[in-house]
Amino acid sequence: MIKVSTEDNLKNAFSGESQASIKYRIFSEIAKEKGLKNLARVFEAFSFSEFVHAKNHLKALKEKEIEDPLKNLDEAIKGETYEIETMYPEFYDTAIRENRKRAATSFRWALEAEKEHAEVYRKLRVLVESGRDKAFEEKIYVCPNCGYIFTGTPPEICPLCSISKEMFREF
Repeated sequence: MIKVSTEDNLKNAFSGESQASIKYRIFSEIAKEKGLKNLARVFEAFSFSEFVHAKNHLKALKEKEIEDPLKNLDEAIKGETYEIETMYPEFYDTAIRENRKRAATSFRWALEAEKEHAEVYRKLRVLVESGRDKAFEEKIYVCPNCGYIFTGTPPEICPLCSISKEMFREF
């Protein structure tokens, strides 16, 4: 019998709960679009429950290190850089070879958004490290169709998917 460590179990549980949370959130959006308000509400509630499970697993896995915002920024930058330099270019190339156009578009959109994520994280890293978090007051807009982000003033239409700026979500 192969013994699995608690750390491995926490990583697996975090991954599974994270995926379930997002999947149920998507299911909730679809149910809302179909006019199924109660089903949407249940999916939304369970999505949040799965998020809480994932959060608890990550906190148990990372213990005190997760409490350091600079370490969290470093981890976020490392993850975004991997996605930009390795993951999405490889995924995109595979999708193109397999003639999976929708997948290729999804990967390309994600790659372009990840570049913006990394840039914002790098700016914030400098500001947070120097005690100037409040200096980043730019609004962030997210395209609900492709996930591209804009800081400051958004363009009239998304440069990736051409959706109107009226649809962008503001943060």
